[in-house]
Amino acid sequence: MSNLVGKTKVICENNPSVLKKAAECFAQFPDLDYDLIQLEGEPEHLQAVHNGDPLTHTGSLLQFLSDRRGDIVVLAAPDLPFPLPRGFEVIALLDSGKPKDFSLNPEYINLEQLPEETDPLEGYLAIVALEEKPELKSVFEAADIRPNFGKVTLVGFGPGNSDLLTIGGDKALMKADIIFHDDLLDQEFCDKYAGEKFYVGKRKDCHSFRQDRINRLLFNAAQGGKRVARLKGGDPMVFAHGGEELEFLHRNFVQVEVIPGVSAGIAVAAYTQIPLTHRGISSSVAFVSGHSDSVQIPQTDTLVCFMGGFNMQMIARKAIASGKRGDTPVMLVHNISLPDQKEFFSTLEELAGGQQKYPTPIIIVIGKVVALRNNSELEVLKPVFLVTGTSAEKYNKLGTVIHQPLIEINRIDPNPELEHHLTHLYHFDWIFFTSRYTVQFFFEFLNHYGKDSRSLAHLKIASMGKLTTQALKKYGIIPDLEPADESSEGLIKEIVNKGIQAAHVLIPRSNLGLQVLPENLARLGWQVTRPTFYENKYPENLKKLDLSKVQTIVFPAPSCVTNFVRLYGELPKEKKFIFRGKETEKRFLELKQIPQ
Repeated sequence: MSNLVGKTKVICENNPSVLKKAAECFAQFPDLDYDLIQLEGEPEHLQAVHNGDPLTHTGSLLQFLSDRRGDIVVLAAPDLPFPLPRGFEVIALLDSGKPKDFSLNPEYINLEQLPEETDPLEGYLAIVALEEKPELKSVFEAADIRPNFGKVTLVGFGPGNSDLLTIGGDKALMKADIIFHDDLLDQEFCDKYAGEKFYVGKRKDCHSFRQDRINRLLFNAAQGGKRVARLKGGDPMVFAHGGEELEFLHRNFVQVEVIPGVSAGIAVAAYTQIPLTHRGISSSVAFVSGHSDSVQIPQTDTLVCFMGGFNMQMIARKAIASGKRGDTPVMLVHNISLPDQKEFFSTLEELAGGQQKYPTPIIIVIGKVVALRNNSELEVLKPVFLVTGTSAEKYNKLGTVIHQPLIEINRIDPNPELEHHLTHLYHFDWIFFTSRYTVQFFFEFLNHYGKDSRSLAHLKIASMGKLTTQALKKYGIIPDLEPADESSEGLIKEIVNKGIQAAHVLIPRSNLGLQVLPENLARLGWQVTRPTFYENKYPENLKKLDLSKVQTIVFPAPSCVTNFVRLYGELPKEKKFIFRGKETEKRFLELKQIPQ
Protein backbone atom coordinates (compact mmCIF):
# COMPACT_ATOMS: atom_id res chain seq x y z
CA MET A 1 0.00 0.00 0.00
CA SER A 2 3.03 2.24 0.18
CA ASN A 3 2.53 3.41 -3.40
CA LEU A 4 -0.66 5.27 -2.35
CA VAL A 5 -0.20 8.78 -1.05
CA GLY A 6 -2.71 9.87 1.61
CA LYS A 7 -6.12 8.45 2.18
CA THR A 8 -8.09 6.88 -0.62
CA LYS A 9 -11.43 8.64 -1.08
CA VAL A 10 -14.14 6.02 -1.62
CA ILE A 11 -17.46 7.20 -3.06
CA CYS A 12 -20.53 5.13 -2.26
CA GLU A 13 -24.25 5.88 -2.40
CA ASN A 14 -26.10 5.86 0.92
CA ASN A 15 -27.61 2.41 0.40
CA PRO A 16 -27.52 0.15 3.49
CA SER A 17 -27.05 -3.02 1.46
CA VAL A 18 -24.22 -1.60 -0.63
CA LEU A 19 -22.57 -0.01 2.40
CA LYS A 20 -22.66 -3.32 4.26
CA LYS A 21 -21.17 -5.23 1.34
CA ALA A 22 -18.52 -2.54 0.84
CA ALA A 23 -17.50 -2.76 4.50
CA GLU A 24 -17.22 -6.55 4.24
CA CYS A 25 -15.10 -6.32 1.12
CA PHE A 26 -12.84 -3.56 2.39
CA ALA A 27 -12.17 -5.63 5.50
CA GLN A 28 -9.98 -7.73 3.20
CA PHE A 29 -7.64 -4.74 2.90
CA PRO A 30 -6.59 -3.82 6.47
CA ASP A 31 -3.68 -1.73 5.23
CA LEU A 32 -5.89 0.43 3.01
CA ASP A 33 -6.31 3.87 4.53
CA TYR A 34 -9.53 5.30 3.15
CA ASP A 35 -12.38 7.72 3.77
CA LEU A 36 -15.89 6.62 2.84
CA ILE A 37 -17.91 9.40 1.25
CA GLN A 38 -21.60 8.61 1.18
CA LEU A 39 -23.96 10.36 -1.22
CA GLU A 40 -27.20 11.38 0.44
CA GLY A 41 -30.64 11.02 -1.20
CA GLU A 42 -31.72 9.44 -4.43
CA PRO A 43 -29.63 10.85 -7.27
CA GLU A 44 -31.70 9.55 -10.23
CA HIS A 45 -32.76 13.07 -11.17
CA LEU A 46 -29.19 14.37 -11.38
CA GLN A 47 -27.51 14.76 -14.73
CA ALA A 48 -23.78 14.84 -15.23
CA VAL A 49 -21.63 14.74 -18.31
CA HIS A 50 -18.16 13.36 -18.84
CA ASN A 51 -16.48 13.55 -22.24
CA GLY A 52 -19.83 14.09 -23.87
CA ASP A 53 -21.53 11.03 -22.36
CA PRO A 54 -24.71 11.65 -20.35
CA LEU A 55 -24.66 10.03 -16.91
CA THR A 56 -27.65 9.43 -14.64
CA HIS A 57 -27.91 7.92 -11.15
CA THR A 58 -24.63 5.99 -11.17
CA GLY A 59 -23.31 8.77 -13.36
CA SER A 60 -23.64 11.22 -10.51
CA LEU A 61 -21.32 8.99 -8.50
CA LEU A 62 -18.83 8.83 -11.35
CA GLN A 63 -18.92 12.58 -11.64
CA PHE A 64 -17.12 12.73 -8.29
CA LEU A 65 -14.21 10.92 -9.92
CA SER A 66 -14.05 13.20 -12.94
CA ASP A 67 -14.19 16.20 -10.58
CA ARG A 68 -11.30 14.71 -8.57
CA ARG A 69 -13.44 14.65 -5.44
CA GLY A 70 -12.93 10.91 -5.07
CA ASP A 71 -10.50 8.18 -6.06
CA ILE A 72 -12.80 5.21 -6.50
CA VAL A 73 -16.52 4.51 -6.67
CA VAL A 74 -18.03 1.39 -5.11
CA LEU A 75 -21.40 0.28 -6.39
CA ALA A 76 -23.47 -2.84 -6.83
CA ALA A 77 -22.27 -4.46 -10.06
CA PRO A 78 -25.82 -4.77 -11.54
CA ASP A 79 -26.03 -0.95 -11.37
CA LEU A 80 -22.92 -0.51 -13.48
CA PRO A 81 -23.71 1.31 -16.75
CA PHE A 82 -22.81 -0.47 -19.98
CA PRO A 83 -20.83 0.49 -21.79
CA LEU A 84 -18.91 2.37 -19.12
CA PRO A 85 -18.50 6.04 -20.11
CA ARG A 86 -15.18 7.01 -21.63
CA GLY A 87 -12.46 7.81 -19.14
CA PHE A 88 -13.58 5.30 -16.49
CA GLU A 89 -12.44 1.77 -15.79
CA VAL A 90 -13.60 -1.11 -13.60
CA ILE A 91 -10.42 -1.93 -11.73
CA ALA A 92 -11.90 -4.84 -9.79
CA LEU A 93 -15.01 -6.98 -9.47
CA LEU A 94 -15.40 -8.16 -5.87
CA ASP A 95 -17.50 -11.08 -4.68
CA SER A 96 -19.24 -9.92 -1.53
CA GLY A 97 -21.76 -12.76 -1.27
CA LYS A 98 -21.55 -16.47 -0.87
CA PRO A 99 -19.40 -18.37 -3.38
CA LYS A 100 -21.16 -19.09 -6.66
CA ASP A 101 -22.01 -22.76 -7.02
CA PHE A 102 -21.69 -23.72 -10.70
CA SER A 103 -23.20 -26.92 -12.05
CA LEU A 104 -24.61 -28.08 -15.33
CA ASN A 105 -26.60 -31.27 -15.05
CA PRO A 106 -28.80 -32.71 -17.80
CA GLU A 107 -32.04 -32.11 -15.93
CA TYR A 108 -31.28 -28.42 -15.45
CA ILE A 109 -30.00 -27.83 -18.98
CA ASN A 110 -32.86 -29.53 -20.80
CA LEU A 111 -35.75 -27.95 -18.94
CA GLU A 112 -38.12 -26.13 -21.28
CA GLN A 113 -38.20 -23.21 -18.85
CA LEU A 114 -35.18 -22.53 -16.68
CA PRO A 115 -35.85 -21.30 -13.13
CA GLU A 116 -36.20 -17.57 -12.67
CA GLU A 117 -32.76 -16.12 -12.07
CA THR A 118 -31.40 -12.96 -10.55
CA ASP A 119 -29.12 -10.53 -12.34
CA PRO A 120 -25.87 -12.33 -13.32
CA LEU A 121 -23.84 -9.83 -11.29
CA GLU A 122 -26.04 -10.02 -8.19
CA GLY A 123 -23.79 -10.21 -5.11
CA TYR A 124 -20.83 -8.53 -6.81
CA LEU A 125 -19.39 -5.10 -6.16
CA ALA A 126 -17.72 -3.08 -8.89
CA ILE A 127 -14.76 -0.82 -8.09
CA VAL A 128 -14.52 2.02 -10.60
CA ALA A 129 -11.69 4.51 -11.06
CA LEU A 130 -10.44 6.86 -13.70
CA GLU A 131 -8.45 5.18 -16.44
CA GLU A 132 -4.69 4.78 -16.06
CA LYS A 133 -4.65 4.36 -12.29
CA PRO A 134 -2.29 1.37 -11.90
CA GLU A 135 -1.59 2.15 -8.24
CA LEU A 136 -5.29 1.73 -7.38
CA LYS A 137 -5.67 -1.35 -9.58
CA SER A 138 -2.77 -3.07 -7.82
CA VAL A 139 -4.48 -2.61 -4.43
CA PHE A 140 -7.50 -4.70 -5.46
CA GLU A 141 -5.82 -7.03 -7.94
CA ALA A 142 -5.64 -10.02 -5.62
CA ALA A 143 -9.36 -9.80 -4.77
CA ASP A 144 -10.56 -9.24 -8.36
CA ILE A 145 -12.54 -12.35 -9.25
CA ARG A 146 -12.62 -11.72 -13.01
CA PRO A 147 -9.44 -13.74 -13.71
CA ASN A 148 -11.26 -16.75 -12.25
CA PHE A 149 -13.93 -16.52 -14.91
CA GLY A 150 -13.64 -18.80 -17.86
CA LYS A 151 -13.63 -17.71 -21.50
CA VAL A 152 -16.34 -18.00 -24.13
CA THR A 153 -15.45 -18.54 -27.78
CA LEU A 154 -18.11 -17.99 -30.41
CA VAL A 155 -17.27 -20.41 -33.21
CA GLY A 156 -18.76 -20.41 -36.69
CA PHE A 157 -19.28 -23.92 -38.04
CA GLY A 158 -20.25 -22.85 -41.55
CA PRO A 159 -23.36 -23.91 -43.50
CA GLY A 160 -23.12 -27.59 -42.55
CA ASN A 161 -20.18 -29.28 -44.23
CA SER A 162 -17.56 -29.96 -41.53
CA ASP A 163 -14.76 -29.37 -44.06
CA LEU A 164 -15.54 -25.66 -43.80
CA LEU A 165 -14.72 -25.40 -40.10
CA THR A 166 -11.62 -23.21 -39.66
CA ILE A 167 -8.43 -24.40 -37.98
CA GLY A 168 -9.04 -21.80 -35.26
CA GLY A 169 -12.55 -23.12 -34.69
CA ASP A 170 -11.27 -26.68 -34.42
CA LYS A 171 -8.65 -25.66 -31.84
CA ALA A 172 -11.24 -23.84 -29.74
CA LEU A 173 -13.53 -26.87 -29.74
CA MET A 174 -10.66 -29.14 -28.77
CA LYS A 175 -9.94 -26.99 -25.69
CA ALA A 176 -13.57 -26.47 -24.67
CA ASP A 177 -14.93 -27.91 -21.43
CA ILE A 178 -18.48 -27.26 -22.58
CA ILE A 179 -19.90 -26.88 -26.10
CA PHE A 180 -23.28 -25.24 -26.61
CA HIS A 181 -24.36 -26.03 -30.16
CA ASP A 182 -27.30 -25.52 -32.50
CA ASP A 183 -28.71 -27.96 -35.05
CA LEU A 184 -27.23 -26.63 -38.27
CA LEU A 185 -24.11 -28.75 -38.07
CA ASP A 186 -22.72 -32.28 -38.30
CA GLN A 187 -23.57 -34.01 -35.01
CA GLU A 188 -21.25 -36.99 -35.57
CA PHE A 189 -18.38 -34.66 -36.34
CA CYS A 190 -18.81 -33.02 -32.92
CA ASP A 191 -18.37 -36.36 -31.15
CA LYS A 192 -14.60 -36.11 -31.53
CA TYR A 193 -14.49 -33.22 -29.05
CA ALA A 194 -14.22 -34.15 -25.35
CA GLY A 195 -16.21 -31.24 -23.93
CA GLU A 196 -19.74 -31.69 -22.58
CA LYS A 197 -22.26 -30.93 -25.30
CA PHE A 198 -25.58 -29.16 -24.81
CA TYR A 199 -28.10 -28.57 -27.57
CA VAL A 200 -29.55 -25.05 -27.62
CA GLY A 201 -30.74 -24.98 -31.24
CA LYS A 202 -33.54 -22.77 -32.49
CA ARG A 203 -35.88 -23.20 -35.42
CA LYS A 204 -39.03 -21.33 -36.38
CA ASP A 205 -41.65 -21.94 -33.64
CA CYS A 206 -39.42 -24.63 -32.07
CA HIS A 207 -36.86 -23.15 -29.69
CA SER A 208 -35.09 -25.32 -27.13
CA PHE A 209 -34.21 -22.14 -25.22
CA ARG A 210 -35.01 -18.49 -25.55
CA GLN A 211 -32.04 -16.33 -26.47
CA ASP A 212 -31.89 -14.71 -23.03
CA ARG A 213 -31.65 -18.19 -21.49
CA ILE A 214 -28.83 -19.14 -23.83
CA ASN A 215 -27.01 -15.96 -22.84
CA ARG A 216 -27.35 -16.91 -19.17
CA LEU A 217 -26.14 -20.47 -19.73
CA LEU A 218 -23.00 -19.14 -21.42
CA PHE A 219 -22.39 -16.78 -18.49
CA ASN A 220 -23.03 -19.44 -15.85
CA ALA A 221 -20.52 -21.77 -17.49
CA ALA A 222 -17.88 -19.04 -17.80
CA GLN A 223 -18.57 -17.87 -14.24
CA GLY A 224 -17.70 -21.39 -13.09
CA GLY A 225 -14.29 -21.09 -14.73
CA LYS A 226 -15.11 -23.24 -17.73
CA ARG A 227 -13.71 -22.89 -21.22
CA VAL A 228 -16.88 -22.48 -23.23
CA ALA A 229 -17.46 -22.88 -26.96
CA ARG A 230 -20.66 -21.54 -28.47
CA LEU A 231 -20.86 -23.37 -31.80
CA LYS A 232 -23.11 -21.77 -34.39
CA GLY A 233 -24.03 -22.60 -37.95
CA GLY A 234 -22.69 -20.16 -40.51
CA ASP A 235 -20.88 -17.16 -39.06
CA PRO A 236 -21.55 -16.11 -35.44
CA MET A 237 -21.98 -12.47 -36.41
CA VAL A 238 -24.30 -12.87 -39.40
CA PHE A 239 -27.97 -13.44 -38.46
CA ALA A 240 -26.88 -15.71 -35.62
CA HIS A 241 -27.50 -13.65 -32.43
CA GLY A 242 -23.73 -13.41 -31.98
CA GLY A 243 -23.95 -9.70 -31.26
CA GLU A 244 -26.50 -10.28 -28.48
CA GLU A 245 -24.39 -12.97 -26.82
CA LEU A 246 -21.27 -10.87 -27.20
CA GLU A 247 -22.82 -7.84 -25.51
CA PHE A 248 -24.32 -9.88 -22.68
CA LEU A 249 -20.99 -11.53 -21.89
CA HIS A 250 -19.00 -8.30 -22.14
CA ARG A 251 -21.54 -6.57 -19.91
CA ASN A 252 -20.90 -9.27 -17.31
CA PHE A 253 -17.09 -9.22 -17.53
CA VAL A 254 -16.63 -12.46 -19.45
CA GLN A 255 -13.79 -12.59 -21.94
CA VAL A 256 -15.03 -13.43 -25.44
CA GLU A 257 -13.29 -14.48 -28.63
CA VAL A 258 -15.07 -14.74 -31.97
CA ILE A 259 -13.87 -17.16 -34.63
CA PRO A 260 -15.59 -16.52 -37.96
CA GLY A 261 -17.32 -19.18 -39.97
CA VAL A 262 -18.33 -19.43 -43.61
CA SER A 263 -21.70 -17.71 -43.82
CA ALA A 264 -24.36 -19.48 -45.85
CA GLY A 265 -24.73 -16.25 -47.82
CA ILE A 266 -21.12 -16.60 -48.98
CA ALA A 267 -21.07 -20.39 -49.31
CA VAL A 268 -24.07 -20.33 -51.64
CA ALA A 269 -21.92 -18.74 -54.34
CA ALA A 270 -19.21 -21.40 -54.09
CA TYR A 271 -21.51 -24.42 -53.85
CA THR A 272 -23.70 -23.33 -56.78
CA GLN A 273 -20.82 -21.75 -58.71
CA ILE A 274 -22.88 -18.64 -59.25
CA PRO A 275 -21.04 -15.45 -58.22
CA LEU A 276 -22.78 -12.87 -56.09
CA THR A 277 -20.91 -10.07 -57.87
CA HIS A 278 -19.77 -10.01 -61.48
CA ARG A 279 -18.24 -7.22 -63.50
CA GLY A 280 -20.88 -5.46 -65.54
CA ILE A 281 -23.73 -7.47 -63.99
CA SER A 282 -23.59 -6.95 -60.23
CA SER A 283 -21.39 -4.56 -58.29
CA SER A 284 -23.32 -4.70 -55.01
CA VAL A 285 -24.78 -7.40 -52.79
CA ALA A 286 -26.94 -7.18 -49.67
CA PHE A 287 -27.81 -9.77 -47.03
CA VAL A 288 -31.25 -9.59 -45.41
CA SER A 289 -33.12 -11.68 -42.87
CA GLY A 290 -36.41 -12.91 -44.26
CA HIS A 291 -38.06 -14.39 -41.18
CA SER A 292 -39.92 -11.18 -40.32
CA ASP A 293 -42.85 -9.60 -42.16
CA SER A 294 -41.09 -6.25 -41.79
CA VAL A 295 -38.20 -7.21 -44.08
CA GLN A 296 -36.95 -4.29 -46.15
CA ILE A 297 -35.66 -4.68 -49.71
CA PRO A 298 -32.48 -2.63 -50.27
CA GLN A 299 -31.54 -1.20 -53.66
CA THR A 300 -28.77 -3.58 -54.65
CA ASP A 301 -27.82 -5.68 -57.69
CA THR A 302 -27.84 -8.99 -55.83
CA LEU A 303 -29.98 -9.82 -52.80
CA VAL A 304 -29.28 -12.80 -50.53
CA CYS A 305 -32.13 -13.61 -48.18
CA PHE A 306 -31.58 -15.78 -45.10
CA MET A 307 -34.39 -17.59 -43.29
CA GLY A 308 -36.95 -16.67 -45.92
CA GLY A 309 -38.53 -20.08 -46.38
CA PHE A 310 -41.83 -19.14 -44.78
CA ASN A 311 -42.00 -15.62 -46.25
CA MET A 312 -40.69 -16.07 -49.78
CA GLN A 313 -43.96 -15.02 -51.43
CA MET A 314 -44.02 -11.80 -49.42
CA ILE A 315 -40.31 -11.20 -50.10
CA ALA A 316 -40.83 -11.59 -53.86
CA ARG A 317 -43.77 -9.20 -53.83
CA LYS A 318 -41.83 -6.61 -51.85
CA ALA A 319 -38.88 -6.94 -54.22
CA ILE A 320 -41.14 -6.25 -57.21
CA ALA A 321 -42.78 -3.35 -55.37
CA SER A 322 -39.32 -1.91 -54.69
CA GLY A 323 -38.64 -1.71 -58.44
CA LYS A 324 -37.15 -5.07 -59.36
CA ARG A 325 -38.50 -6.62 -62.57
CA GLY A 326 -40.86 -9.55 -62.29
CA ASP A 327 -38.61 -11.62 -64.58
CA THR A 328 -35.59 -11.14 -62.31
CA PRO A 329 -34.08 -14.63 -61.86
CA VAL A 330 -34.17 -16.25 -58.42
CA MET A 331 -32.24 -19.21 -57.02
CA LEU A 332 -33.33 -21.10 -53.90
CA VAL A 333 -30.85 -23.47 -52.25
CA HIS A 334 -31.69 -26.05 -49.58
CA ASN A 335 -29.00 -27.51 -47.26
CA ILE A 336 -26.05 -25.66 -48.74
CA SER A 337 -22.80 -27.69 -48.79
CA LEU A 338 -24.46 -30.92 -47.63
CA PRO A 339 -24.78 -34.10 -49.73
CA ASP A 340 -28.52 -33.52 -50.17
CA GLN A 341 -28.13 -29.91 -51.35
CA LYS A 342 -30.95 -29.00 -53.73
CA GLU A 343 -31.21 -26.01 -56.06
CA PHE A 344 -34.38 -24.52 -57.47
CA PHE A 345 -34.73 -21.74 -60.04
CA SER A 346 -37.59 -19.35 -60.49
CA THR A 347 -38.37 -15.67 -61.08
CA LEU A 348 -39.71 -13.01 -58.75
CA GLU A 349 -43.03 -13.08 -60.57
CA GLU A 350 -43.37 -16.86 -60.20
CA LEU A 351 -42.26 -16.75 -56.57
CA ALA A 352 -44.76 -14.00 -55.80
CA GLY A 353 -47.50 -16.30 -57.10
CA GLY A 354 -46.67 -18.73 -54.32
CA GLN A 355 -47.69 -21.88 -56.21
CA GLN A 356 -44.64 -24.05 -55.52
CA LYS A 357 -43.46 -25.30 -52.12
CA TYR A 358 -39.80 -25.58 -51.21
CA PRO A 359 -37.98 -27.44 -48.42
CA THR A 360 -36.43 -25.54 -45.52
CA PRO A 361 -33.93 -24.37 -44.41
CA ILE A 362 -33.44 -22.49 -47.66
CA ILE A 363 -31.51 -19.44 -48.78
CA ILE A 364 -32.75 -17.19 -51.58
CA VAL A 365 -30.55 -15.38 -54.13
CA ILE A 366 -32.22 -12.69 -56.25
CA GLY A 367 -30.50 -10.95 -59.14
CA LYS A 368 -29.22 -11.13 -62.71
CA VAL A 369 -26.16 -13.13 -61.57
CA VAL A 370 -28.46 -16.14 -61.20
CA ALA A 371 -28.84 -16.12 -64.99
CA LEU A 372 -25.13 -17.02 -65.27
CA ARG A 373 -26.06 -20.62 -64.43
CA ASN A 374 -27.51 -21.23 -67.91
CA ASN A 375 -26.22 -18.25 -69.89
CA SER A 376 -22.88 -16.87 -70.91
CA GLU A 377 -21.62 -13.58 -69.57
CA LEU A 378 -22.27 -11.92 -72.94
CA GLU A 379 -25.88 -13.06 -72.92
CA VAL A 380 -26.48 -11.78 -69.40
CA LEU A 381 -24.71 -8.53 -70.22
CA LYS A 382 -27.06 -7.71 -73.08
CA PRO A 383 -28.01 -4.04 -72.82
CA VAL A 384 -31.42 -2.98 -71.59
CA PHE A 385 -33.50 -0.91 -74.04
CA LEU A 386 -36.51 1.22 -73.18
CA VAL A 387 -38.63 1.37 -76.35
CA THR A 388 -41.16 4.20 -76.26
CA GLY A 389 -42.94 3.51 -79.55
CA THR A 390 -45.83 1.17 -80.23
CA SER A 391 -43.60 -1.68 -81.43
CA ALA A 392 -40.52 -3.19 -79.76
CA GLU A 393 -39.90 -6.34 -81.85
CA LYS A 394 -36.99 -4.82 -83.73
CA TYR A 395 -34.87 -4.55 -80.58
CA ASN A 396 -35.53 -7.96 -78.99
CA LYS A 397 -32.43 -9.49 -80.54
CA LEU A 398 -30.20 -6.64 -79.39
CA GLY A 399 -30.81 -7.01 -75.65
CA THR A 400 -33.38 -6.93 -72.92
CA VAL A 401 -36.35 -4.79 -73.92
CA ILE A 402 -38.60 -2.79 -71.63
CA HIS A 403 -41.56 -1.64 -73.70
CA GLN A 404 -43.44 1.43 -72.52
CA PRO A 405 -45.49 2.89 -75.40
CA LEU A 406 -45.67 6.64 -74.94
CA ILE A 407 -48.14 7.08 -77.78
CA GLU A 408 -51.58 5.60 -78.36
CA ILE A 409 -52.93 5.02 -81.89
CA ASN A 410 -56.68 5.17 -82.60
CA ARG A 411 -58.51 5.07 -85.93
CA ILE A 412 -60.73 8.07 -86.81
CA ASP A 413 -64.08 6.68 -87.80
CA PRO A 414 -66.26 7.80 -89.53
CA ASN A 415 -63.92 9.62 -91.94
CA PRO A 416 -65.69 11.29 -94.93
CA GLU A 417 -62.44 12.77 -96.29
CA LEU A 418 -60.75 9.38 -96.46
CA GLU A 419 -63.88 7.78 -97.92
CA HIS A 420 -63.76 10.27 -100.76
CA HIS A 421 -60.12 9.50 -101.57
CA LEU A 422 -60.61 5.74 -101.34
CA THR A 423 -63.44 5.91 -103.84
CA HIS A 424 -61.29 8.00 -106.20
CA LEU A 425 -57.97 6.14 -106.05
CA TYR A 426 -57.65 6.45 -109.84
CA HIS A 427 -56.63 10.10 -109.21
CA PHE A 428 -53.34 8.98 -107.64
CA ASP A 429 -50.10 7.56 -108.98
CA TRP A 430 -48.47 6.59 -105.69
CA ILE A 431 -49.39 5.75 -102.07
CA PHE A 432 -46.72 6.28 -99.40
CA PHE A 433 -47.19 4.22 -96.24
CA THR A 434 -45.17 5.73 -93.36
CA SER A 435 -45.91 3.13 -90.64
CA ARG A 436 -47.53 -0.24 -90.11
CA TYR A 437 -50.52 1.59 -88.61
CA THR A 438 -51.14 3.47 -91.83
CA VAL A 439 -51.20 0.08 -93.56
CA GLN A 440 -53.51 -1.48 -90.97
CA PHE A 441 -56.03 1.33 -90.87
CA PHE A 442 -55.91 1.96 -94.63
CA PHE A 443 -56.93 -1.60 -95.46
CA GLU A 444 -59.53 -1.65 -92.69
CA PHE A 445 -61.14 1.38 -94.31
CA LEU A 446 -60.69 -0.10 -97.79
CA ASN A 447 -62.50 -3.30 -96.78
CA HIS A 448 -65.19 -1.26 -95.03
CA TYR A 449 -65.99 0.39 -98.34
CA GLY A 450 -66.14 -2.94 -100.17
CA LYS A 451 -62.71 -2.78 -101.77
CA ASP A 452 -59.50 -4.86 -101.52
CA SER A 453 -55.92 -4.86 -102.78
CA ARG A 454 -57.04 -5.04 -106.42
CA SER A 455 -58.06 -1.39 -106.13
CA LEU A 456 -54.36 -0.53 -105.91
CA ALA A 457 -53.34 -2.37 -109.08
CA HIS A 458 -52.56 0.82 -111.00
CA LEU A 459 -50.66 2.44 -108.11
CA LYS A 460 -47.03 2.28 -107.08
CA ILE A 461 -46.39 1.72 -103.38
CA ALA A 462 -43.65 3.14 -101.15
CA SER A 463 -42.90 1.83 -97.67
CA MET A 464 -41.05 3.75 -94.94
CA GLY A 465 -39.28 0.66 -93.58
CA LYS A 466 -39.18 -3.06 -92.82
CA LEU A 467 -42.06 -3.20 -90.33
CA THR A 468 -44.26 -1.27 -92.75
CA THR A 469 -43.23 -3.62 -95.57
CA GLN A 470 -44.09 -6.67 -93.45
CA ALA A 471 -47.53 -5.21 -92.83
CA LEU A 472 -48.04 -4.65 -96.58
CA LYS A 473 -47.04 -8.23 -97.41
CA LYS A 474 -49.93 -9.48 -95.26
CA TYR A 475 -52.20 -7.94 -97.88
CA GLY A 476 -50.23 -9.40 -100.78
CA ILE A 477 -48.36 -6.20 -101.64
CA ILE A 478 -44.62 -5.86 -102.18
CA PRO A 479 -43.63 -2.15 -102.20
CA ASP A 480 -41.95 -0.59 -105.20
CA LEU A 481 -39.81 1.62 -103.00
CA GLU A 482 -38.26 1.13 -99.53
CA PRO A 483 -35.38 3.32 -98.27
CA ALA A 484 -32.39 1.88 -96.43
CA ASP A 485 -32.68 4.80 -93.99
CA GLU A 486 -36.12 4.28 -92.46
CA SER A 487 -37.15 7.93 -92.24
CA SER A 488 -38.79 10.70 -94.21
CA GLU A 489 -35.36 11.98 -95.18
CA GLY A 490 -34.33 8.51 -96.31
CA LEU A 491 -37.40 8.19 -98.54
CA ILE A 492 -36.76 11.59 -100.18
CA LYS A 493 -33.13 10.64 -100.77
CA GLU A 494 -34.19 7.35 -102.40
CA ILE A 495 -36.57 9.22 -104.75
CA VAL A 496 -33.84 11.65 -105.80
CA ASN A 497 -31.15 8.97 -106.27
CA LYS A 498 -33.43 6.82 -108.43
CA GLY A 499 -34.68 9.78 -110.47
CA ILE A 500 -38.35 9.04 -109.81
CA GLN A 501 -40.55 11.52 -111.60
CA ALA A 502 -42.93 13.75 -109.66
CA ALA A 503 -46.49 12.48 -109.49
CA HIS A 504 -49.70 12.62 -107.46
CA VAL A 505 -49.24 10.82 -104.14
CA LEU A 506 -51.64 9.84 -101.37
CA ILE A 507 -50.02 9.81 -97.91
CA PRO A 508 -52.33 8.54 -95.14
CA ARG A 509 -51.28 10.26 -91.92
CA SER A 510 -51.95 10.75 -88.21
CA ASN A 511 -53.07 13.97 -86.56
CA LEU A 512 -49.42 14.58 -85.64
CA GLY A 513 -47.95 13.72 -89.02
CA LEU A 514 -44.67 15.51 -89.78
CA GLN A 515 -44.32 18.10 -92.54
CA VAL A 516 -40.87 16.93 -93.65
CA LEU A 517 -42.04 14.43 -96.26
CA PRO A 518 -44.82 16.49 -97.92
CA GLU A 519 -42.77 19.69 -97.94
CA ASN A 520 -39.79 18.03 -99.61
CA LEU A 521 -42.01 16.25 -102.10
CA ALA A 522 -43.68 19.54 -102.96
CA ARG A 523 -40.26 21.11 -103.63
CA LEU A 524 -39.60 18.25 -106.04
CA GLY A 525 -42.86 18.99 -107.87
CA TRP A 526 -45.04 16.29 -106.37
CA GLN A 527 -48.75 16.81 -105.78
CA VAL A 528 -49.42 15.62 -102.24
CA THR A 529 -52.73 14.61 -100.62
CA ARG A 530 -52.56 13.84 -96.86
CA PRO A 531 -55.86 12.68 -95.32
CA THR A 532 -55.86 12.25 -91.52
CA PHE A 533 -57.36 8.91 -90.59
CA TYR A 534 -55.84 8.01 -87.21
CA GLU A 535 -54.87 9.98 -84.10
CA ASN A 536 -51.70 9.80 -82.05
CA LYS A 537 -52.32 10.76 -78.44
CA TYR A 538 -50.81 10.57 -74.93
CA PRO A 539 -51.84 7.25 -73.27
CA GLU A 540 -53.87 7.31 -70.09
CA ASN A 541 -52.63 5.94 -66.74
CA LEU A 542 -48.93 6.10 -67.59
CA LYS A 543 -46.63 5.58 -64.60
CA LYS A 544 -42.92 6.21 -64.24
CA LEU A 545 -40.66 3.17 -64.48
CA ASP A 546 -37.37 2.57 -62.69
CA LEU A 547 -34.85 3.47 -65.42
CA SER A 548 -31.74 2.72 -63.35
CA LYS A 549 -30.99 -0.48 -65.32
CA VAL A 550 -31.77 1.02 -68.74
CA GLN A 551 -28.77 1.86 -70.93
CA THR A 552 -30.54 2.96 -74.14
CA ILE A 553 -33.84 4.73 -74.79
CA VAL A 554 -35.45 4.38 -78.23
CA PHE A 555 -37.53 7.26 -79.61
CA PRO A 556 -39.27 6.27 -82.88
CA ALA A 557 -41.17 9.57 -83.25
CA PRO A 558 -41.01 13.19 -82.02
CA SER A 559 -44.22 12.66 -80.02
CA CYS A 560 -42.45 9.92 -78.03
CA VAL A 561 -39.80 12.44 -76.96
CA THR A 562 -42.46 14.99 -76.04
CA ASN A 563 -44.45 12.47 -74.02
CA PHE A 564 -41.33 11.13 -72.29
CA VAL A 565 -40.56 14.58 -70.91
CA ARG A 566 -44.21 14.99 -69.96
CA LEU A 567 -44.05 11.76 -67.92
CA TYR A 568 -40.52 11.81 -66.47
CA GLY A 569 -39.97 15.56 -66.27
CA GLU A 570 -36.61 15.56 -68.04
CA LEU A 571 -34.35 13.71 -70.45
CA PRO A 572 -31.72 11.70 -68.54
CA LYS A 573 -28.12 12.69 -69.20
CA GLU A 574 -26.41 9.36 -68.56
CA LYS A 575 -28.34 7.27 -71.14
CA LYS A 576 -27.80 6.47 -74.80
CA PHE A 577 -30.52 7.28 -77.32
CA ILE A 578 -31.72 5.91 -80.64
CA PHE A 579 -33.83 8.14 -82.91
CA ARG A 580 -35.91 7.32 -85.97
CA GLY A 581 -35.50 10.22 -88.32
CA LYS A 582 -33.90 13.62 -88.05
CA GLU A 583 -37.13 15.25 -86.88
CA THR A 584 -37.19 12.98 -83.82
CA GLU A 585 -33.61 13.86 -82.99
CA LYS A 586 -34.40 17.52 -83.60
CA ARG A 587 -37.28 17.36 -81.08
CA PHE A 588 -34.95 15.68 -78.59
CA LEU A 589 -32.33 18.41 -78.93
CA GLU A 590 -34.97 21.11 -78.57
CA LEU A 591 -36.39 19.64 -75.35
CA LYS A 592 -32.94 18.87 -73.99
CA GLN A 593 -32.04 22.56 -74.15
CA ILE A 594 -35.25 23.74 -72.47
CA PRO A 595 -34.87 23.97 -68.65
CA GLN A 596 -37.44 21.65 -67.11
